[in-house]
Amino acid sequence: MSAVYVFGAGASIHANYPLAPKMGQGLLEFMLKSENNDFQVSAEQLIEMFGNTPNIEDLISEIEARIDELKSRKTDEELVKWVILISGRSNILRALREWFRVLHCSPADLYENFSQKIANAGDTVITFNYDDSVDRELRRAGKWELSTGYGFPFGNAAIPSAVQLLKVHGSSNWIVSLGGGLRSGFTFVGPSGFMGGRPVIHTVDAEYLGYTNFSGNTYPGGGTELSMILPGRTKKFYFETSLGIEFKEFWDGLWSQSAHALKRADKVVICGYSMPKADVRARELLLKHTNKKATMTVVSGADSERIAIEFQDAGYKDIKLIGQGYFEDWIEQEKT
Repeated sequence: MSAVYVFGAGASIHANYPLAPKMGQGLLEFMLKSENNDFQVSAEQLIEMFGNTPNIEDLISEIEARIDELKSRKTDEELVKWVILISGRSNILRALREWFRVLHCSPADLYENFSQKIANAGDTVITFNYDDSVDRELRRAGKWELSTGYGFPFGNAAIPSAVQLLKVHGSSNWIVSLGGGLRSGFTFVGPSGFMGGRPVIHTVDAEYLGYTNFSGNTYPGGGTELSMILPGRTKKFYFETSLGIEFKEFWDGLWSQSAHALKRADKVVICGYSMPKADVRARELLLKHTNKKATMTVVSGADSERIAIEFQDAGYKDIKLIGQGYFEDWIEQEKT
C-alpha cells in the first residue's frame, strides 16, 4: 500500500515553528534581536512601513507589489524606497533560514512518532514547510537518506531512501551556490546555469541530519541564494537572472514527482495544511492529481470540514476527518 502524507504548517507547530499569521511578527522580532546589523536595519524599516505584527503572506506580497511599482524609479525618494524593499526581501529570506536553525533545536515528538511508527518504505511525504525537523526524524528512524531522499541526487553515494521527502516550497537547509562557489574572476556557465540547477547543503546542516562526513553537493563557499519559495500570495518557482530563467526545471521536477506519487497513492493524509485559495499550484496538485480511489484523511484543524467538502465536490468519495482535526489526534490514532 502506497501512502502520501501532505504536511503544512500545522504539522510543524508542535516543534515550535510558527503558523503564517504569527510568522511575520516572530521573524521581525528575531531580526531585531539578531547580531546581524543588516537584519536589524531591515526589520526596523519594515516595521515602520508595515507594522510589527504583519501576516507573513501579506508582508511578502506587499513588498513585491511595491517593488514592481518602483521598477521605473524617477526620484531619489523612490530609489531609496526601492533599495529598502529589495534589501528587506533579501534579508527576510536570509533571516528565515537563521531563525529556523534556532527553532529546529526544539523537540519534534510528533514527527518522531510519525517517522518511527507510521511512515513505511514506499511512502512519500509532500511538505509545504521549510523546516528540516521531519527530515531529521525520518533519518533517525532509518527510513530516509539525504543522498536520494529529496527527489534529486544530493550525495556521491546513491543510497536508496525508503521514504521520499518532496519539499515543494523549498527547505531551510537548501542553498543555491552561485557560480559553483566563485569568489572572484571568471567562471564557465554550463548547461545547469550560473546557479547550478539544484541546491547544495552546508556541512553544518548535513550534520544536523546525522551525517558527519557527508560527501556530495555540499556548499563550496562563495555567493549564495536560499532555495525557499517566499510565502507571498503569488509564488514564483524560478529565479530571474541576467542569464535568463533558472531553477524552473528543478521546481517543476519536484512538483511532477509529487503529482506522480499522488496518482499512485492508495492512502492520502493532509495534515496541517489549509489549502488557501492563493496556493493555486498546490490546490491543483491535490485536487486534480490525487488518485480518486484513494482513502483520504484530512487533519487540518478548523479547515478540515471545508477541505473535505472541496475534495467531495472534486469527485473524491472515501474521505474521513479525525477528532478535532489536529496532528496529535491523528498521530495518536495511527500509532495505536
